[in-house]
Amino acid sequence: MTHLEKFTKPVLALAAAGAAVVALTGAAPSSGDWDAPRDVEARVHAAGLKMLDSEKLTMHIHPHLTVYAGGRQVTVPADIGIDRSGRKPRYSPLHTHDTTGTVHVESAVWRDFTLGQFLTEWGVHPTCRAEVDGSPVAGDPARIVFRDRQEITLRCR
Repeated sequence: MTHLEKFTKPVLALAAAGAAVVALTGAAPSSGDWDAPRDVEARVHAAGLKMLDSEKLTMHIHPHLTVYAGGRQVTVPADIGIDRSGRKPRYSPLHTHDTTGTVHVESAVWRDFTLGQFLTEWGVHPTCRAEVDGSPVAGDPARIVFRDRQEITLRCR
């Protein structure tokens, strides 16, 4: 066996193992896919929302999101929907402050905000089944409208 063959066989075996994980779980083995996006303003606009210079509290509710991918819990990152690149932070009406899974819905007007908008801000588009307050949700989880103290669980491939 040549030196090159000794090197490439283990590398090919690792690549095949990674591909098997993706095929079995539908998710990449890396947790980096679930990080908060860096292009906050672009993600917020993609969700159909506008950045605000401060948090608005006319509408102020806190649903909670728990996410599993391939059977493992994923941490909902801090600072989804918060742009800290300037002198002062700017906020989307949908944002996270920490990694607890609490989604802050803080808006100058009462309206429906959806899980799909939040996932767009996060930059993830997983294939998932959803539960709200322990009950299965039929249809597209992106259509779930956020309500105060709601417990949303996503089980993703």
